[in-house]
Amino acid sequence: MRKNTVPELFSCLRIAVSAPVRETFFYKAPEGLESLISIGSRVTVPFNHRHITGYVIKKVSEEPGRHLKEITDLLSPGPLFSPKMIPFFEWMADYYRHPLGMVIDASLPGEYYKSAKLTLKGQALVEGRLFDDHEIRLLRWIGENPGKKLPWPMKEIYPLQEKGWILVERLSTSKNPENPFLIKSVRPKSGIDFETALSKRGKVSTAKNEVKFLKTVFEKRSVPVSRLRRRFKNGPYLVNKWKKKGILEHHNESPLQPPDSQASSKRFGPHRLNPYQLTALAEIKNQLDQRTFGSFLLYGVTGSGKTEVYARAIEYLIEQGRQAILMAPEILLAGYLEGVLRHRLGKRVALYHSKLSKRERLYQWSRMAAGEVDLVIGARSALFVPLPRLGLIIVDEEHDTAYVQAGNAGPPYCARDAAVVRARLESAVVVLGSGTPSVQSFQNAQNSRYRLLRMPERVEERPMPSMEIVDMRKIKDAGGEAPMISPALKEALRDNLHAGNQTILFLNRRGFHQIFLCRSCGQALRCPNCDVSLTFHLHSNRLACHYCGFKSPPSVSCKSCGGHSLKPFGFGTEKMEVELNVLFPGVGISRMDTDSTRMKGAASDILKAFAGEKTDILVGTQMITKGYDFPRVTLVGVVAADLSLGFPDFRAGERTFQLLSQVAGRAGRGDRGGRVIIQTFNPDHYVIQAAVKHDFNLFFKKEKHIRQQLRYPPFSNLACLKLEGSDAAKAGKVVRELGLHLKQMLRSWPNRGKEIHLLGPVSAPMSRLKGKFRWQLLVKCENASLLKHFLKEAEKVFEQISGARHVRLLVDVDPYDML
Repeated sequence: MRKNTVPELFSCLRIAVSAPVRETFFYKAPEGLESLISIGSRVTVPFNHRHITGYVIKKVSEEPGRHLKEITDLLSPGPLFSPKMIPFFEWMADYYRHPLGMVIDASLPGEYYKSAKLTLKGQALVEGRLFDDHEIRLLRWIGENPGKKLPWPMKEIYPLQEKGWILVERLSTSKNPENPFLIKSVRPKSGIDFETALSKRGKVSTAKNEVKFLKTVFEKRSVPVSRLRRRFKNGPYLVNKWKKKGILEHHNESPLQPPDSQASSKRFGPHRLNPYQLTALAEIKNQLDQRTFGSFLLYGVTGSGKTEVYARAIEYLIEQGRQAILMAPEILLAGYLEGVLRHRLGKRVALYHSKLSKRERLYQWSRMAAGEVDLVIGARSALFVPLPRLGLIIVDEEHDTAYVQAGNAGPPYCARDAAVVRARLESAVVVLGSGTPSVQSFQNAQNSRYRLLRMPERVEERPMPSMEIVDMRKIKDAGGEAPMISPALKEALRDNLHAGNQTILFLNRRGFHQIFLCRSCGQALRCPNCDVSLTFHLHSNRLACHYCGFKSPPSVSCKSCGGHSLKPFGFGTEKMEVELNVLFPGVGISRMDTDSTRMKGAASDILKAFAGEKTDILVGTQMITKGYDFPRVTLVGVVAADLSLGFPDFRAGERTFQLLSQVAGRAGRGDRGGRVIIQTFNPDHYVIQAAVKHDFNLFFKKEKHIRQQLRYPPFSNLACLKLEGSDAAKAGKVVRELGLHLKQMLRSWPNRGKEIHLLGPVSAPMSRLKGKFRWQLLVKCENASLLKHFLKEAEKVFEQISGARHVRLLVDVDPYDML
């Protein structure tokens, strides 16, 4: 008689693959590797006749009989992320309609690879063997190449580790086996200054750039050799020459050194808190004590001391043995805040953002994973860092649209909104701080989704800056056109300079001339790849597209009619800088925009010079409107306040109010009063009037009414179906067919279909970008669950349309870029 046997269960793994697919897939672990694979491991799997990367997100038991493919290789011994992060990744993928594996991809600091080194037991084995076999050949290669990437799969390497012959590592990023993160650098020898180095130069020097090279090394005190090679063609020669002279020396340093704060440590002491700060801090501390999820909107006017409240809340949290994330909208501001808070909190602070090198990101990530960090400061990507004892997330300047990642750079998401979700999933506290809250967040506070904390006064009872409007409709220059700088602003600049104070001039447009127009046919010189005009840049003497990067020499003839009567119109920050140098010769003037800050460290140098009062006037785009504190700035000039009002976007008024209020908040933060001059062609516009009166409530009341009437967020949920293709005819056919099918689908939903409003398809405001033709369909719905269901169905409809492979569909949930 046959015995009844229970089928043996075996372990299989649920994998999220790095491919544009919504599903996850099951694979089995190779025999012998089961114990090495954990949730969070990165693996290679066979997928559609190729091998791709994937992530283990679940281990399950399956009955035998189901045929599963086997994992090809294990790329990361040990997990790259905690199981606690998986619900957050799954929410991101589901809400923002993006493949789970690609969401995880975007969250990690970069590629890890496996390396190994011999143990003493392994070394003895290699030295004692007189014959070769496969294992000995592997061991010999590892002994000769410690720290290098292993060229074999883990199935071959794992038995060597099990026998105690090797130690496998996963954080190797360089050829240095002792410390893979150390960077070979050059520094002056101890006790030698710049003048001493110059005296050793001699009368004849074959290198023309030698003085500049030495100045760079002595100013920075330590420079990576790789950076000197990039900056100086003869860098290796100069390094060796001055090393032989006994002036310079090589050394290894960690990739991230504590930055010099642009602010003095005394200024960011701890300060005595005013009653509003004390109340806000007490509320946050009380929630931290409960160790449960809580959400706050900290609405404090510019200069009200929000950073001090952040610092004290973080200090309180660290005393409890927990960790915090402080997010800033701009990488530059994140570095500024790190310089301020490192002085308060010590070395257990990590800076993390996408502009760090791969090695720097891995270095910081490894510190966090090792438990060496209490506070992470960074931009959007800081939201994903591995902090097992996370207790607090602070989103500074929560209104800023820089928290929104565009779809072409990875999964489209809003880091502010995602921060609230991560805090909820990990029972942490989230604080959204702003002097000009977003309409969305303020409405959430009105509806009690967030607790509202108000700080309506500046610290030390400093007054808000005085605000003046200059009506540019009434001012003409000799040519009958409105000047770039009005007489009132020019006089204020002169007076401010004479008083020994500093000025910030804000113009949210870079370049020299904004447009070249043909006076014969009226056409502008346009980018051949995008539906935009080209901007002239004086420094490079080039016409450039600010969207695709196309550049060309200045044209002497019109591309449309061949005429030779091209005339430049408009101005940007580059032209502003030139005009100021003419008006105020000898005055220290600097410019801060994307063009002037391309080099690593350039933006920091500009801010340091301004904070150190080495420059008197700072001209810039929205980069200078952030939360910087310059006590000697007493004048702010807004050169063209109307620029952002004309954008085809329902948030244009909100963004304009925020920009004006934020840049105005840079004035009068020290002991001296502040003054703001706003040049505008729309002085009666409600946005301009509310900004001049420092009246957020006035702005919110008007904006809320408009949004309610038009059913825009926060009074509905919004999604934008963005489609693009290289062939206008083929793509246009697919787009029209998609719109038709979706409208038919809504008509087939007799009850629920009426709750969804579908607008379009229409050409995008920027109808061509980087050679792709673009269309949009806008979806409004008050029910978030119904909208999500509709978007899932819309994706299915799109995939079934003939010719859809020629068109790319991006589902943008809660869209911020409507161009």
